[in-house]
Amino acid sequence: MSEIIIPIEPYVTYNDLIKISGRIFFNNQDIEIAIPENRHLNLYNYELNDSIQIIPRNHNLIIIKVSLAWKKDFQLSSLANLLPEGENPTEVLSFRLQVNCEKTRWCSEQKKIELSSINKMSLYSFEIPIDEVKNILRIQGFIVREFDAKGIHPNISDSTLAIISTSKELSIQIDELKEIGGEYLPIGPGNTGDLAFEISGLDNPFELPKIFYSEELKEFLTRDDLTSVNSSILTSLFYFLDRYLKWLIFTCRIDLNNKYHNSLIDLFSKYCVTPKEEIIDLIQKDKYGEAQTKGYIELSDKLFTGIQLQNKYKRELKIIYKSEIK
Repeated sequence: MSEIIIPIEPYVTYNDLIKISGRIFFNNQDIEIAIPENRHLNLYNYELNDSIQIIPRNHNLIIIKVSLAWKKDFQLSSLANLLPEGENPTEVLSFRLQVNCEKTRWCSEQKKIELSSINKMSLYSFEIPIDEVKNILRIQGFIVREFDAKGIHPNISDSTLAIISTSKELSIQIDELKEIGGEYLPIGPGNTGDLAFEISGLDNPFELPKIFYSEELKEFLTRDDLTSVNSSILTSLFYFLDRYLKWLIFTCRIDLNNKYHNSLIDLFSKYCVTPKEEIIDLIQKDKYGEAQTKGYIELSDKLFTGIQLQNKYKRELKIIYKSEIK
């Protein structure tokens, strides 16, 4: 029996039409924190100023207020190009907004917003119960169809809840991610010979390299109550991440459908305070060309600063130094 292959063409989409921005509030406290331009906010031990330090787990509730804005110079009528002829975008499309936590599978109510009401002045509020979430919250938005279209329309979305535009999500870290590199980098014990640490797989363009530490150190490095362990991780972190940055830019054959590649890009976007699109563009430049090499050096400098600022590097070192004096 012969096989018949029927190609199914994806429908046309146009992402990032609506920009999401957000601010964080705490119940019973006059505190407001804006999510930065890189779209990631680390709330774990967030230092509001010299006298106030935020510890999310000390609160029962986090309130997220989200504002929306259309992409610059975008016309609402242009959405008609993504719809069957004769359909009115404001009648058949809406924007859906939600907050979720992958770790615990908690999800907020989904807000359905009319496209004609989207502007910077409108605010959409979500109450996040701290005891039901863990690690990272994600704020997501989509433009979707609300009705099936009449007839068949190749390459054009025509089904209810079909997503025709995805907004760049915001993320909020509320807990410490203890493993090196947070939830992004693979690390574990291994046979490292005379070495304390070794990175394996730096020449593989597809799979993430792996960090191994000596089996002899396993009983110590799996504890989180030793200041010597904390100090060794702090001092090694920049080297580990810089090697991964070199691998990602110069060796990796990037696959944007690979969740590990995307997670690594997210990590460097956060630490380097650089949009993911710029990092992806740098990866896709001529390998070892002048532009790519210069871009790596600039990101490496940003990485060195970002690791220190976002991990409260100086404060952690002071804690280690003071504990040794005692």
